[in-house]
Amino acid sequence: MDLDGDYVRHCDSDEAHSFEIIARRVMADDGSQRSVGFVRTVDQHSRTRVQQAVAEHGKTADGLLVFTDGDSRLRDLQLSVLPRATHVLDWYHLTRRLTVLSNVVCSKQAAEQLPSREHARISNWVDSIKWRLWHGRPVTAIARLESLLTRLARPSLAGKAVATRAHKLAAGLLQYLKNNAESLPDYGRRYRTGERIPTAFVESAVNQIIDKRMSKSQQMRWSPQSEHILLQVRIRVIDDRLRQDLERWYPGFAANDATLRITA
Repeated sequence: MDLDGDYVRHCDSDEAHSFEIIARRVMADDGSQRSVGFVRTVDQHSRTRVQQAVAEHGKTADGLLVFTDGDSRLRDLQLSVLPRATHVLDWYHLTRRLTVLSNVVCSKQAAEQLPSREHARISNWVDSIKWRLWHGRPVTAIARLESLLTRLARPSLAGKAVATRAHKLAAGLLQYLKNNAESLPDYGRRYRTGERIPTAFVESAVNQIIDKRMSKSQQMRWSPQSEHILLQVRIRVIDDRLRQDLERWYPGFAANDATLRITA
């Protein structure tokens, strides 16, 4: 299961600037899937909704993997709904943070501002942190990151813009890793055995569920209630289950064999 969230603008300017939408997609071993989407502040049945999507695939929380980007609110949601599931920090969001840090320490500005030996050492350490995380060695990766922070704080580097920027990024990465220390698997082993490591799957789900109609890129404004209702229709369309609902609600609808493209 993948879990992610995004924000859309509130229609009432007196209310909060935006509100959160939660999107989940459950994938079975055979490739079949179920999507779940809701506005948490509106939906009183979000827990049941998620558990039902899992049960429809004949799964239980035991042995279920839940991938997130490491956001604490998503972690809390997972723990409250599926407390026995195993949380995994997806590699995509982790490596994105590592790439930003690497781009700073390996930049032309870093080569110009830092002594050559310091620059080479720091660059190598950043590469080694990524290597250790990929090979399932989070403890030593965190230790190396702490050493990097100590190095960047040395008086000889104080006042250098690149060192300050790198220190800020490294500190944020360290806290991110510590918050998700129990969710860092051996990504390399998972990749070599054909197991999933990124959440590009759920990223596409969020874009499909939200962008298609909610148009977050166009800054449309919505009320949480109307957004939540439309989400339920979008989910049924995405999972190709809207026709089943219509046939159940309107028995005569089943007699219509015409193939229609339904857009919600």
